Parts: sequence; structure tokens; C-alpha cells
Amino acid sequence: MKKRFVYIFAALLLGSCSISTDSNGKLDGFWHLTTVDTLATGGVTDYSQRRVFWGVQAKLISAQDKGSGQYGYYFRFNHNGDSLIIYSPYANMGHEDLPGGGDIPIEDPSELTPLGINGLEEHFFIEKLTGSHMTLRSPLLRLNFRRF
Repeated sequence: MKKRFVYIFAALLLGSCSISTDSNGKLDGFWHLTTVDTLATGGVTDYSQRRVFWGVQAKLISAQDKGSGQYGYYFRFNHNGDSLIIYSPYANMGHEDLPGGGDIPIEDPSELTPLGINGLEEHFFIEKLTGSHMTLRSPLLRLNFRRF
């Protein structure tokens, strides 16, 4: 009898849990920005020695220039086929219990320019997405990444 109760309790406990299994396919992961191409001029900026990373997991993108000493930024995103839309940028200002800490909404998109982002909402066309490389194109830029 006691053994049956344990099994019933375990079944109820496991049945009441929901595990989030959001998967963005090959988009999920940690990406190093290697080059930024300016579409209007054909110019290419080498980022390979800079430490600019995008991390994609669940429903958030974390983007950071690790050489800047700042915590970075968080974005919500929609990924559908060959389209990636990022929006709702927040500055990650560290722990909320510290003075000036917490996530602060971004109002000036120029803060995001070093990350390859030019607006508070940015629409990208996914030109390439493999297990090791990603190329995103916005109206102004082409961003080339390698999986880190």
C-alpha cells in the first residue's frame, strides 16, 4: 500500500510539471560576430579580434561586447523560417539589489550599434544558418558569425 502511494505521488508530481523545451534549431547557441559588411558602400569591418557575442536561447538573445566592460543587452525575438526579428532591448545592469542594477529599457538605438544592431526593432533575413556559421542581413548591414 505504501509503495503504491509513492508511485501515485510521483506520477502526480511529474504530471504537474511543465518543462520548457523551446528550441530554435540551429539558431540556438553562442555566436561570435566576425565581420560586419556595410551594404550601401561594400565596406567590411573585421570583428574577428573583437569579443562581440550573441547568445540565443529560449526566447531571448543576449548580446555583449565583452571588451567594453558592460554587462550587455537582452532582446526578445521572433524566428520564423529565414526571418529573425529582434525587439524590446534592455540593458543588463547587473543584480537588481545593487544601486543602478536591473534591466533597463533602451531608448537610444545608437547604444546597440557596436553589436551590429541599428534600431530598437531590427528585421534580419537569415542568409545562412548552419551548425557553425550564421549570416544575417538587415537593410543596412550583413553580420557574419561563427559558432563559438
